[in-house]
Amino acid sequence: MIKKFKEFYYSLKERIYLLAKKYSSKVGLDLPYFIKGGFWLGIGRIFLFIKGFLLSVILANMLSKESFGEYNFVMTILILAGIFALPGMGVAIVQAITKGYEGTYFKALREVFKYSWIGSFALLGLSVYEYYRGNFNLSIIFLILSSLFPFYSISGYYSHFFNGEKRFDILSKITSFFVVVSTILLIITLFITKSIFWIVLITVLSQIIVCGYFSIFYIKKFIDNKEVDSSSIKFGKNISKSMVLTGIASNFDSLIIVHFLNFSDLAVFRVIMTLPSQFELLVNTFSPLILPKMASSNLNKRDVLLHFKKFLFIILGIIILYIIIAPIVYFIFYPKYFEHTWLSILYSLTFINFLYLLPYNYLIKEKSRELINKFNTFSALLLIVLSFIGVFYYGLFGAVMARVIYSIVVILFITILFLRA
Repeated sequence: MIKKFKEFYYSLKERIYLLAKKYSSKVGLDLPYFIKGGFWLGIGRIFLFIKGFLLSVILANMLSKESFGEYNFVMTILILAGIFALPGMGVAIVQAITKGYEGTYFKALREVFKYSWIGSFALLGLSVYEYYRGNFNLSIIFLILSSLFPFYSISGYYSHFFNGEKRFDILSKITSFFVVVSTILLIITLFITKSIFWIVLITVLSQIIVCGYFSIFYIKKFIDNKEVDSSSIKFGKNISKSMVLTGIASNFDSLIIVHFLNFSDLAVFRVIMTLPSQFELLVNTFSPLILPKMASSNLNKRDVLLHFKKFLFIILGIIILYIIIAPIVYFIFYPKYFEHTWLSILYSLTFINFLYLLPYNYLIKEKSRELINKFNTFSALLLIVLSFIGVFYYGLFGAVMARVIYSIVVILFITILFLRA
């Protein structure tokens, strides 16, 4: 029985490969590459999708809106601290590993660890600030996070290495393992205590221990040389500067919602974004495939524009699908937030932003630092301004509309820069 199943599996695999190879020229894509890589990445993304969705449902239903909003606020601050930990170094690692400079990996990790202490001091300062405001619970949380942050900041870098090596099978297995372990630990914690302190601590520690092992120790067996590409390190630092503003902008709306509104409104905003974010996770399955493929091929502008048009039709289909299923999902899984479903449907228009992946990765491939910096700076400032105006005058509706308008303008801008490159 097992023998027959194996024969069927390999026969089916061979047929799919031959069909993919046959139609590659017709669709203008290396289908065998994307199917193979997409299969393994898809497994990892499905696990991440399940984790994100499952935890969101459990937290949203078991915690009060105030507590859920507080949890999201802490995680937002942790993400913002990451802007000090050279966020562009991941891209640099992918580029260097693709070219065979494997020694770049640990050199990049040391740089990230060194700079991440700036984020630690920022978290420590925030801890003192919350203490004097009387928020002792938040003060303790930020104090502990400040000591853990440097280790947290380097814990997920294995993904960039395996992206560069195009070992999506290994990446998928590690990601799936981490998702299962961290989800189980978090669910157990949630059922034992509804304390935000313990929920945050388990979230952070599980990533440091599990992902840290794979990023620092496990990965050594895959490094065959110690050659360092200094230009990639320099490039990573360079684009990190422009990504600081981008990191602030991406989470700015959450901060001002807490400032102008409250934690409960932040909880609503996060739930509005949850399902679209999971869709984004699935669509981005192919994102790690794009840069290594571009970096190792002679893809020109005309090729990118052809794929751009095909991608547009796919995204429009995803938006229509989301409009159909969103009311059902929110009615069943988020009953406390069902009245806000229409805002989530409106937010789904931001899916148009997925289109930036192709021209943006092309600019990275060409190392067009000036154009990349222009794009990151302009898009970040635009989102900050739109978010401030939107939340200040129109509350949650304004926050959603700010994201929609931003997505449309950004696509137009990156296309203009791409054509000028």
